Amino acid sequence: MKKISILMTTILVALTFTSFAIGGTKQNEKAFTLPKLVDQIADYEKKEIMLTGTVLGACGSGCKIWVGEEDYENGSPVALVWAKDKAFKFKSDAVGQKVMLKGYAVAKYVNLCPTENKEQAGQAKKCDPLKKDGAKQGESGQLKSITFFATSIEYLK
Repeated sequence: MKKISILMTTILVALTFTSFAIGGTKQNEKAFTLPKLVDQIADYEKKEIMLTGTVLGACGSGCKIWVGEEDYENGSPVALVWAKDKAFKFKSDAVGQKVMLKGYAVAKYVNLCPTENKEQAGQAKKCDPLKKDGAKQGESGQLKSITFFATSIEYLK
C-alpha cells in the first residue's frame, strides 16, 4: 500500500512538472521581440504581453531599464521599461543580460501632419503620413517610442 502511494505521488509530481514546462514553452512562443512588437504595436498596445530582449541600460537606483536587441545599432528600437506601480526594482548591474518581461506596452506617436494654425491646416489636408519613408504609423502619426510597464521580470542566462 505504501509503495502505491509513493508511486502515485511521484506520477502526480511528474505530471504537474510536465504541464508546467509545456505551459512555459507556450508562453515563450508568444513572447515578442522588440522589432516584432514595433511592427504590431497597434494590435497589442495596452494588452498584457511577454517581451524578450537584452538590457541595454539600467538606472543606478533600479527604477527603470532600457531593453532592445542584443545586436543593437544606433537607430534600432529600444523600449523604456518601468515596473508597473513601482512594485519592484530592476537590477542596476544587468546591462547585457537577456530578460523576459510580462506587462503592458504603450506607444507614443509624433504628429506628421501639424494643424496648429490656419496655414498649416490647409497643408494638413494634403499631408499623407502613411507615405513617409515606410515608417511605422499609428492613428496619430509616426511611432516615436514605446514604454513598457512590467508586472514581472525574469533574468535569463
